[in-house]
Amino acid sequence: MNVELADGEELPVAMHTLNQGAVWACLVGGGANPDLEDRVLNEVREKEPDETDMHDKIRKALTPEAKCLWFLCRKFFFSLNVAEKDGESCQYTGLGICYHHRMYMGRLFVLDTAKHTAFTRARMPRALEVYSDRYTHIARTPKGLWGWGENYYGQLGFQSSGFVDPTRLTFPACPKVAELEASLPAWEKHRVVTDVIIMGSMTTEDNRTFILTPVGTVMAGDNASWYTGRVADDNDYLFHSVGVPSGFVPEHIMHDRKGTVILSMGDRQVISGNKMHGQLGLGHENNMPGFVDLPFRVDRIMPGCYFNVFLSGRQLLFAGLIPRYIAQSGLLPGYSEYDNCPTPTPLRFREKVKGFQSDDTTLVWVTEGQTHLCDYDKQYCVPFEAIVFVGRWVGGSLVHSFRDPTGQWFEVTGVSDGVPKLVECTAPNMNWEIIPVDVDPWYVMG
Repeated sequence: MNVELADGEELPVAMHTLNQGAVWACLVGGGANPDLEDRVLNEVREKEPDETDMHDKIRKALTPEAKCLWFLCRKFFFSLNVAEKDGESCQYTGLGICYHHRMYMGRLFVLDTAKHTAFTRARMPRALEVYSDRYTHIARTPKGLWGWGENYYGQLGFQSSGFVDPTRLTFPACPKVAELEASLPAWEKHRVVTDVIIMGSMTTEDNRTFILTPVGTVMAGDNASWYTGRVADDNDYLFHSVGVPSGFVPEHIMHDRKGTVILSMGDRQVISGNKMHGQLGLGHENNMPGFVDLPFRVDRIMPGCYFNVFLSGRQLLFAGLIPRYIAQSGLLPGYSEYDNCPTPTPLRFREKVKGFQSDDTTLVWVTEGQTHLCDYDKQYCVPFEAIVFVGRWVGGSLVHSFRDPTGQWFEVTGVSDGVPKLVECTAPNMNWEIIPVDVDPWYVMG
């Protein structure tokens, strides 16, 4: 530990003289519990309080006694502290499963309560970077890409059922990518990748992976034909090149969890995804063989069930099927519930908008000193600028809570003539962030 050696002196061959990455990996691999503050268990208990079997699995995997190993010598404890500071971790809890991994200096250890009884070293080369989304994960290593986790829908580019251990990803249906990877030196295969986007979900329409490379973008997973065009049925589970205009090599990807994907090359953007109700904002609902040029600039996608709201500069543009709560909001005059709006149409706000969020049931926007909400059966304003909100179903109606700028939560316990009754409440387990925007009122733009 930073002890200078005299001329000609060498370190003794001993465990405590290894670098801290090797020491950390040896101890975690030997059963040491790196979670001294029980953060894994505490998060699971907070998010899934009724999953007692899962709690017990974590207690057995991360025992208090196994923490003692870090205190056998100063080097061990030093290695743990450095790993906590410079390493990285990922955790997702849901549907009765907890996935957690920790990585330091490329050594990755995984704990999945559905598969493991202890932290387990991922059998693959050292990871340079890990891309994760819920239960699906891809590591970029000097020996190429490795994927593991859920692969029910082929989002890792091969056929399997359920959870898979770390597996080398290949590109037999993408000749340009395969050729580039083969041309790279044995320990520089990581250069084939510039970015990886994993879209993970437990539904059958939102599991896909996009990989950006210097020679184009490839994807695998649900509804691949939206992005690649038609492929042969016998290899539709493989990675395929996406269909883009000639000469277009994507540098950046933007996406949502409903299937809309926007690729960028400089200032040029192309779009594809589910176009059943015109939610891509292209003015039509026609099938397309891959990506087409976007006729307006998009800075962010905010999806609903069958629509998108696009942040475009100082406007919010709506496209798709109009649900009742948006029709009732008055922000799209001239349109009714269940109308299709395939042409991107500005939402018409009366005041400058500072924050916005929409989902499948609710529309929220923030103006000076107020937060406005519209859902299927009510519309009201709360007298502060909310930061986040959440809704829950009670007796067939949505009850919403908001957090004010000081951090205090308030629940709306009733609405009378558009005026909500607010009661202080505790913080919920989950919430929706209200996205900061800077949108002009309609009369300024008209």
